[in-house]
Amino acid sequence: MEHTVSRLARMAGVSVRTLHHYDRIGLLKPSGRTGAGYRLYAERDLLRLQQILFYRELEVPLRRIREARACAGGGRGGGRARGLR
Repeated sequence: MEHTVSRLARMAGVSVRTLHHYDRIGLLKPSGRTGAGYRLYAERDLLRLQQILFYRELEVPLRRIREARACAGGGRGGGRARGLR
């Protein structure tokens, strides 16, 4: 099932603006887009967002989360983030 950006924001308790920011900085790219260009998020994106929010709760900077995900192959492959301290 795919979710719109507003639905994902409601589900995760974040703002649409936050999700747009995560997309812009490459932290959470949507799995797809509609014909009109609207972002669509798959279940794996929701899981990725949960990981990001977990690390944010621990006050890990977004830059560190992005770097750790890149090192762990967490772009689209869903690898685990390592090296977050």
